[in-house]
Amino acid sequence: MASEKLRERITISLDKEALERISSIASENDVSIARVIRYAVDDFLEGWKESRQEQLFLPFSKKKGEVG
Repeated sequence: MASEKLRERITISLDKEALERISSIASENDVSIARVIRYAVDDFLEGWKESRQEQLFLPFSKKKGEVG
């Protein structure tokens, strides 16, 4: 499968509701959860490219490394 893109494996944590929603989408479309997530990431990146964003503002409640 030379035409298939090489992929890196990552691990993410999702809350129960997000996982249930993604799982439902995957089931309804007869695809894997991984495929749904890859699609979402690809869609985000394409939108990011088109809007030429310089900085991403996300509503993080904690700073990296902060405990609690």
